[in-house]
Amino acid sequence: MDSKSKTNSTSTTIMEGLIKPQERARFQETKGRTTEMLIPKQKVPKPTTDSKPKKKLSRKEIAQMGIYALPEDTIRYQQVVPLHRLWCGYMARYLGKEKLPDVTGSQYNQFTSDILKADYHGAKISVVRTKNPSLVGIRGIVILETKGTFKVVSKDNKVRTIPKMDSVFVIHWNNVDVTIFGKQLNSRPAERSVKKVKMFPECDLD
Repeated sequence: MDSKSKTNSTSTTIMEGLIKPQERARFQETKGRTTEMLIPKQKVPKPTTDSKPKKKLSRKEIAQMGIYALPEDTIRYQQVVPLHRLWCGYMARYLGKEKLPDVTGSQYNQFTSDILKADYHGAKISVVRTKNPSLVGIRGIVILETKGTFKVVSKDNKVRTIPKMDSVFVIHWNNVDVTIFGKQLNSRPAERSVKKVKMFPECDLD
């Protein structure tokens, strides 16, 4: 046996030892001319992509972390007056007018819809009716609007939380006073701006 045949025989013996016993008969039939059985096809793993969106903080977690908490003891009315001026400018640009349209006019419904969709951070408001008598007469500038409440700071430098539901507010804008039922504003500003406006003919405070 020459050296080349000896080498081939040795390689064949080594290869037989590498394959599974149930495949050795097939290997012998092919006389070791194939290596397909020595290198089994492997499934290429598909790249895993995290299809689940990242978990967002819940409202409860946000409240627990105090992300939107206000330092109520340090806020002064004069500090938020500039915020009110900004809000007046925002309303002038948003509405494009400073006078109320006539109730019978064609623009009144659009004006009402715009008022209900507006953002009231910085607005000067007063409470004229509510189920809680102690809140009636409160007047101040809104420093935080949530889904169901207004946080306002009054001239006595106290921050008060006023529920929107079951309350009636007057919005003071330059020389215009607009009366609004709180239940019409009972949603977050960002959500309210894109929602269809629901009109309520009266506010049930019973």
